[in-house]
Amino acid sequence: MLGSHTKTMHFFLILLFWQGANTVSINSSLTEDVHKAVISGQSEVIEKIEILEPQRKVFSCETTNVPNKPPNISGYWKKNGTAIENSQQAVNNTDGKYIFSGTFNMEDLGNYSCVFSFSENVRQATFVLNVPAIKGADKPIVSYIGDSVVLKCEIKYGPKTWEWFKVNGTEKEFINATVDTSKYKLCIETNVTKLTVMNLTKEDAGKYLCSAVYDIGPSQGHVELKVLSFTEPLKPFLAIAAEVVVLVTLILLYERQSRSRKQDSETTENGPQSEQTSKLTQDESNGTDGGSSTRHRRVEQ
Repeated sequence: MLGSHTKTMHFFLILLFWQGANTVSINSSLTEDVHKAVISGQSEVIEKIEILEPQRKVFSCETTNVPNKPPNISGYWKKNGTAIENSQQAVNNTDGKYIFSGTFNMEDLGNYSCVFSFSENVRQATFVLNVPAIKGADKPIVSYIGDSVVLKCEIKYGPKTWEWFKVNGTEKEFINATVDTSKYKLCIETNVTKLTVMNLTKEDAGKYLCSAVYDIGPSQGHVELKVLSFTEPLKPFLAIAAEVVVLVTLILLYERQSRSRKQDSETTENGPQSEQTSKLTQDESNGTDGGSSTRHRRVEQ
């Protein structure tokens, strides 16, 4: 009899443990998957959510401060701006709050919006689903012909794989580093990828795309590469030197012209006075010669 009671007690304890364990798991799962947006007066709220793989999400929307506080208002859901069929429902007033939720299976990226409609007013909360953003290079990377350069991309969560592309106009060309080993070298460290481009030429310049591939979709970043010749850095100095030469030449020409004008001015000012002095000197000389001749004649007489 005692053994029977003991077995029953063990079975009961096992049942309680099983039920409790599953209840905790379900609650924690729901807590992690629920995303809530509160609209209090403003016309639109945007919530950004990062996902890596297809999953089930619960979106909850709440609005308050509805004029006249009607017993219920209209609510419905949209995906990527288009109303979801049969999603419209009456949202009841609960202590001045209007709350409604929706559960969705996320098979791809996109936007889900809950819309409240009342008295010709519309309020909306949008959940933006996207993969994590890639951190590339903020500024172009500069290197020189014949050198090698390392292009780097980084992301918060490690993807399934990394891919690199070279942009040519409106198209992009996949870079297969395992095939062209003399040109490219690829290094992957979970959430970081590095692409080494060797023996640079002018044709290697341009935009490179790095793509982190997740189950739900890819995340893309870009790196800009500039390839210069070794004479390129000298161009600013050569331009400055040319400007200096031109400036010095202009100064010398100006000084030469100024001197020429000054000499011409002095000649013009001294010309009449010099001519008058020369005339006076000549007259005096003639006067002296005339007096001497007169005296000679008188003596002869």
